[in-house]
Amino acid sequence: MRDPMSRFSATLGEWMAPLFLVAVLISVYEVVLRYAFNAPTVWVHELTVLLSAACFVVSGLYALEREEHIRVTVISDRLPRPARRAVALLNIGLAMVFLLAIVWGGWSHAWEALSNWHRTRTAFNSPTPAILKPLIVLTAAAMVLQILVNWCRNGPNR
Repeated sequence: MRDPMSRFSATLGEWMAPLFLVAVLISVYEVVLRYAFNAPTVWVHELTVLLSAACFVVSGLYALEREEHIRVTVISDRLPRPARRAVALLNIGLAMVFLLAIVWGGWSHAWEALSNWHRTRTAFNSPTPAILKPLIVLTAAAMVLQILVNWCRNGPNR
């Protein structure tokens, strides 16, 4: 049985994935309207960006939970086991520093965007900043937790 954090990460990733299909379908809708009927929309581009960006952000958490993120192992695979452990701990440490920097540096921007409901100031004027900025910060925080869960689950052997 998986832990609650891993279940959350996997479920969120699985729920977000269909939004890519929605982005494709509304893009096709835009192309048909624009080129067949000379009637472009003001909302498709922004909504496609919002959906795709949200999916990309959450996909990092999903890949981390599944431990299917890209690893460059050409050097570490040739190292002796103790050195591989050291490299794995270095990777964990660097990832944690990077993600915690996103949380620390992004929190005030995310809160401002959300509390003031920032918009794009375009013709569609979507709340993309108010949605994406907090999502990035919250996902980075969730990734920190997922790294810790993975480390506890696998131990220092990876």
